[in-house]
Formats: sequence, C-alpha cells, structure tokens
Amino acid sequence: MEAEYRRLKSAWQSGLYSREEALHLLYFAWYHWADPQFVTGLEYDPDANELWLEIFHSFGGEQSKDAEFLYVASLMAGLFPECLGDVSEWTARAERMEARYSRLRPEGFSQEHFDGRGDYGEYFANHARARQARPIGRDLHSSGLRGWVINVAQRLFGLTRPVSS
Repeated sequence: MEAEYRRLKSAWQSGLYSREEALHLLYFAWYHWADPQFVTGLEYDPDANELWLEIFHSFGGEQSKDAEFLYVASLMAGLFPECLGDVSEWTARAERMEARYSRLRPEGFSQEHFDGRGDYGEYFANHARARQARPIGRDLHSSGLRGWVINVAQRLFGLTRPVSS
C-alpha cells in the first residue's frame, strides 16, 4: 500500500495522473490519518492532510459534478471531520456532498461498482455493501456494529432507547 501511495503521489505532483489515480490517492492520503500506522502499514506523511484537501479541491470540492468523488469524499469527511478542520463545518459539507451525489446518481453505488479497483475499491465496496444492507425506514442505530452494540447493551443492562415523538 505504501509503494502504491508513493507512486500515485509522485504522479500527482508531476501532473501525470488519471481520474482513477486521483481517487485512489485521495483514499490513501485520507487513510494516513483515518487509522493508525500499525493498522494501515503506511508511513507517516506530514503532507497527507494537505494532499487530501488539494485533491478534494481539484475535483471541485462539494460542488463537483463527479458523483463517485462526492460519494467517497462525503464518507471520508463524515467519518473523520475533525481531521479536516472544524467538525461542524466538515460534517455539514459531508451531508451536502451526500445530498449532491444522491441527486446526481439516485441509484447510489453498488459494491460491484468498486470491484477490481484495489484497496480503494475494497474499502468503498464494503461501505456500499453496508448501505445496501441497511434496513429502509430504520435509524442508523439498528444496523451495523453500532446497532449490535446497542442491542447487546439493551439486553444486558435493560437499557432502552428514548422514543422519538
């Protein structure tokens, strides 16, 4: 993963890169601070955050017309907004990007869309799979790992969730 990141970063800096390579580099730059080094195997790069922002802006930021870019950038920004700057600002940006990609591509992205696209594809295929599995009309607490933890806590400790009015 580190070698691929360095190759893509070099291509970016020389201006010789494709859209696909820019998406992969966006992911690798983000992955530098999304997970610790012992998980990612990526070496510390003090430029990773600035590189992510540079790529983000090169796609047009939240006004981009590239639905896939908006999808992956909204996920990255929404998962770790504190790494990009003001949490409320980046959380709001993530929500706007999600709304925009949903308008541009109402059917969303399937896991198959990301198949065969390396580490980038594998990561976002997992997110696409999780989104497809999320029950419609239910809140986020009912699905995924968070839902499982909440359900176990409710059973073990007799906790209940507040009822929405």
